[in-house]
Amino acid sequence: MTEKSLTYIWDSVKHTNPHFTKPFSKFGGKELTTIDPMYQIMVMTNQFGPVGEGWNWKAEYTYTDKVVFAEVSVAIHKAETTLDWDYYGPISSAQSLFKKNGGLDDEAPKKAMTDALTKAFSHLGVSADVFLGMFDNNKYVSSMKEKFAQPKVANAELVKFPNKKEDK
Repeated sequence: MTEKSLTYIWDSVKHTNPHFTKPFSKFGGKELTTIDPMYQIMVMTNQFGPVGEGWNWKAEYTYTDKVVFAEVSVAIHKAETTLDWDYYGPISSAQSLFKKNGGLDDEAPKKAMTDALTKAFSHLGVSADVFLGMFDNNKYVSSMKEKFAQPKVANAELVKFPNKKEDK
């Protein structure tokens, strides 16, 4: 019997498909990489199964006059035969309730929750290469583009459409 690596989850979710990232400039001009949150949910689902079955999360919100705080906990199903969940967190994030023009930002709770989820997923290793700064290296990003490249032409052998003459 072989022993599992202590980083077996991390190792299986650490690489990020560059198609689901985009650069953004942080205050002060530093260039960073952001990851599409739906991509992260897809990675979690691929690793653990559907949300609610293999993994889950919960969020609690606290509001002040100017800010909403989201506290997110993520759970991994402990075993297929039990209803036990391994929760960790909460991981917190805050978002201003007001836009720069002074108007109410009705997306603020979602933004805070999404940011907290991203932070929580990173603790499992989801997109660790982005958080470790590897996306600052063009050669690394090129290697990830190659790793996640989709075939440009469909393989006709993979898709078998029924022949209308044979259907009759």
